[in-house]
Amino acid sequence: MKKILLIGKLDKIVQNLNESLSGKFNVQLCSESIELVRGMMKIAKPDMVIICSINEKDIQSEIFQLLSSNAYSYIPVLVVGTREGCDKFQEYYEKYQFEYLIRPISRETLLKKCQERLKLVKASENDRASQINNEPEVEKKRILIVDDSALSLRSAKAILDKKFNVTVATSGKQAMIALQKKRPDLILLDYEMPEWDGKTTLEKIRQEKELQDIPVIFLTGVADKEHITAVLRLNPAGYFLKPLEKEKLLEAVDKIFGEG
Repeated sequence: MKKILLIGKLDKIVQNLNESLSGKFNVQLCSESIELVRGMMKIAKPDMVIICSINEKDIQSEIFQLLSSNAYSYIPVLVVGTREGCDKFQEYYEKYQFEYLIRPISRETLLKKCQERLKLVKASENDRASQINNEPEVEKKRILIVDDSALSLRSAKAILDKKFNVTVATSGKQAMIALQKKRPDLILLDYEMPEWDGKTTLEKIRQEKELQDIPVIFLTGVADKEHITAVLRLNPAGYFLKPLEKEKLLEAVDKIFGEG
């Protein structure tokens, strides 16, 4: 499944775009901060980027500069927004890499444009060839990693990515959106985060009946006794100190999945 990085404020418009794309694509949400975008490009390694621009002031020009750099110039970028918001970056649309759609747009139009830019005709042919050759697709366990640090996300994802289907979120609010879209088998949750910390995020998760039984492993960069005690009071499936140790983390995850 092709991966799309959806950049924009976590509002109703972005959520609607996310819902329209989910099922057809593996969508990763990212707020409009250039620092987070830079980190998520390295972590998520998307096949396509969609920028949701509400008005001309929403999106930083640095994001366009980053995406048009040599490192990412091969990745198609679709801007969804108002006429004024799209016109602000008119110079970029002269390149094949960038294209825009004026809101409102239908789900069918959005999906068709994504399929065109991702050249999914070839992908479909590969899928059919795979079926003819009877190559079974193994369903990997799903893990959601929630951390506001791009470095920590990249480290944890690198450890788990080969063996599991990994999705990341940079905040508790992003995590809740991701959880509604696709239920993971395990959550790795940073304890120290702005706005919603790990405790608040876990409380939000456990308020949802269909999410209550998902095991949660806390990640923390603080090692003092009082802090660890506070973490353990929340009855997590485990906790790990950062930086993460690869073998110990894999062993703990395998044990939760009954493979260790």
